[in-house]
Amino acid sequence: MGKGLRYWTRPNIFIHRLLLEVLQEMTARGGFAPARVWIGPVARRATGGGRYIRSIVSHSSHHFRVAPEVPELLWGIRWVGRRFPLLRWAYPGYERTVGRVRVAHVHRSTLYAEAFESAGGRMPWIFTLHGITFEEYWTHNPEMARWARSSMEASLHAVKAATVATVVARWLRDYVEERTSVTPAVTPPGVDFREIGSVTAEEFLRWSGLAPGYVLWIGRLAHEKRLEWFIRLAERLRDLQFVAIANDERTRFLHLHGPRTPSNLHYFGLLPRGMVISALHGCSVHVNTSLYEASPTTLAEAMACGKPVVAPDHAGPKEVVDESQGGFTFHSRVFDDLVEQVLRALDHREVGRRGLAFVRDRRDWRKLVGFFDKLYAELARPSLARELN
Repeated sequence: MGKGLRYWTRPNIFIHRLLLEVLQEMTARGGFAPARVWIGPVARRATGGGRYIRSIVSHSSHHFRVAPEVPELLWGIRWVGRRFPLLRWAYPGYERTVGRVRVAHVHRSTLYAEAFESAGGRMPWIFTLHGITFEEYWTHNPEMARWARSSMEASLHAVKAATVATVVARWLRDYVEERTSVTPAVTPPGVDFREIGSVTAEEFLRWSGLAPGYVLWIGRLAHEKRLEWFIRLAERLRDLQFVAIANDERTRFLHLHGPRTPSNLHYFGLLPRGMVISALHGCSVHVNTSLYEASPTTLAEAMACGKPVVAPDHAGPKEVVDESQGGFTFHSRVFDDLVEQVLRALDHREVGRRGLAFVRDRRDWRKLVGFFDKLYAELARPSLARELN
């Protein structure tokens, strides 16, 4: 056995790893090395929030434990914690001692926010609010309306309780500030230009058999995404091709919207992420029809592909379009205005270049991640932990 092989025996590998981990831990405590950050939760199916989290992880210099969304575990801890208060700290306590996490970054989930709040000052945590579910859009569903109300209250509480809070849009910052007196930092969703550049339109066009230049919708099969307006758009503009991409099976799409959708509408469900980006490259215009949305990630991604966008004129989408000048807004309650603005975008595709310049300057994750890198390092300082305690 050669000298190199003798050195890398099992005991020495173990000692080497242990020393490396100790060194990393010691330097982290001195503020000279990356911190270990809990971040999540990431849902099973692809969402804008999930892409936000994964983009931070892939661009940051810190070490991460990406947590899946397991609400059953948190509900269990909450229920048992009512009788045994010490167990409320079970989840953050485990992450801090076993996972050696120094900072937690909770996205959206008020359940996870509640869990890390229970740790008191023993672990600093960040809460990023990705949006508000507005009760007014759920009057047809009283149970959902009640959930929307309680969700908003829990989100605002999490903003106040967190060591640091951020939000994804300026309008959301103003909304929160008015109701809590907290002024969170604005950390909008960005674009991963490495991902955008990893594919071209050819992959989707070859796979789908479509020609380039279709009108594209991307979202979830959910009430607030208002896919039915996009279907009506395809019915109105029969000489154009329309593509809808959602994170659900075609059978559910047909169950919700019926089998008699217009022949110029093509639905694709559960596409790989690369194929979604390829579809963005192949479209002529990207359309958002949502009833409400904080800061739509797909608008920025379409702009990164040089495409003009059309979006409703309520707070979240309007903020993105107005700031970028990369598209057009329609009156959110007037369908005919949606038709008019899509035709306008088709006639003025050059505005896509303005959107591309905007996202390169203001929404590139390589630039945006610096805010979180500094924040994680600051919160991981042992002196801060003593201050919080």
